[in-house]
Amino acid sequence: MQDTGNKLIHVVAQLVSLIFHPVFVPLYTVWLYFYLSPRFFLPANRYFLILYLSIVGVLIPLLFFGVVLWTKAFSGYRLVYPEERLIFSVIMAVVYAVLFQKIYKYHQFVELFPFFIGIIWSVLSLAVYNYFKFKPSIHATAVSGALTFFIIWSYYSQVNILNYLSFMIFVATLVMASRVYLGAHNLKDIARGIFIGVLMQLVGFYVTWVVF
Repeated sequence: MQDTGNKLIHVVAQLVSLIFHPVFVPLYTVWLYFYLSPRFFLPANRYFLILYLSIVGVLIPLLFFGVVLWTKAFSGYRLVYPEERLIFSVIMAVVYAVLFQKIYKYHQFVELFPFFIGIIWSVLSLAVYNYFKFKPSIHATAVSGALTFFIIWSYYSQVNILNYLSFMIFVATLVMASRVYLGAHNLKDIARGIFIGVLMQLVGFYVTWVVF
């Protein structure tokens, strides 16, 4: 009975890690932003951004990652070694820079500028950590960054999303706990990931306020 329970917890932890993989989190964040924002968006522009993000920010990285695994250039899907994470972080920084360049042309998406600026700085920060052989949790960086974005955005936009924030905190905690349970990270890795995610979203908002 205990073995069955442990297997079930292991499966749940794997599913949580997969569903909230860092590649998917920006797409979830943009979708939820459109759902919660009281601002009016032209449907065509909104659908375009979601589709563009799905292709450039999700599909292309997954295809690249699949090819890398197929050729056995990386040790596995968990990216065990810091060198592998360094390469992945640099690639994702380029991907998000391309995304932001596209989003920048649509000023009605200005409230999303901090989020994507924060993502770019987050993956660059992860690359620096990886260069020095540290392995911050990318999952923790992604979910804590998204949560920070919504906290700051809701405060300055005067949008009451307390129930949603409570659920996001629960999900973020569940994601981080799953990474520790699966042995992918220790608590220091999780803490470093949270630090990067939160700090770089603050940087993203600061840059947006100063520049835009």
